[in-house]
Amino acid sequence: MNGQFSFLLQTTREQHACIAPHQHQCYELVYYREGLGTTRVGDVTYQFHDSTFTVIKPHTRHDERHEFDTNVICIGFQMNAGTYALREGLYLDQLDSPILPLLQAMRMEMQHKRSYYAAKLNHLVGELIIELLRYDTFSSTNPTIDKLIYAKNYIDENVSHPISVETLAELVGYSYDRFRHLFKETYGLSPMNYVMSKRFEIAKRLLLQTNLSISAVGGESGFANDAQFCSLFKKEMGMTPRHFRLSGES
Repeated sequence: MNGQFSFLLQTTREQHACIAPHQHQCYELVYYREGLGTTRVGDVTYQFHDSTFTVIKPHTRHDERHEFDTNVICIGFQMNAGTYALREGLYLDQLDSPILPLLQAMRMEMQHKRSYYAAKLNHLVGELIIELLRYDTFSSTNPTIDKLIYAKNYIDENVSHPISVETLAELVGYSYDRFRHLFKETYGLSPMNYVMSKRFEIAKRLLLQTNLSISAVGGESGFANDAQFCSLFKKEMGMTPRHFRLSGES
């Protein structure tokens, strides 16, 4: 697997620090060794904690908000376009995973700059890409938190399409009631309430940033029909989609 090293930074983000929205021309992996906070990648907000990492595609805007001091390693890299593509999102690292050791090996190469260190960095990036591709192979034997991250990522990526919580629970190996309980315990919302919150986020953005019709906004946001969209939006926001759009323009 061919890859090209771009940059690497290890630092500590202080409590309450905010990293403004920005983007890169390359892939970025941000590894959170210790800490807690949120990161918004594109239109999706994730909560990171110890031993999680995000993969961010080129030109995707992203930010960070830190609730506690957070030790992070950021690496930028290029990969050949073609058959393989990395999935954007949040991942939970595993105890026996080579991800962190690969990042640490790159950091050592950067520090010591021994002979052919640039070629070595590119070689390590290739190994990293392979390991990241392997993370997309989901196994039902993964820990509970990994299953929930998978479920949340699935919702984030498919929120504009019909989503069955029963089917999603079955997919990650839980009963409906158990999945609903664990998801709400972890993210503060039931799975369906989380789905609706993401749909409202999309709808509000489309209403304010595009000229799409109200009907088209509802469809793009994942609502079944105009009546459902308008009724639920008014209940959530206290105003119709049309009035929300007008209030944002004034």
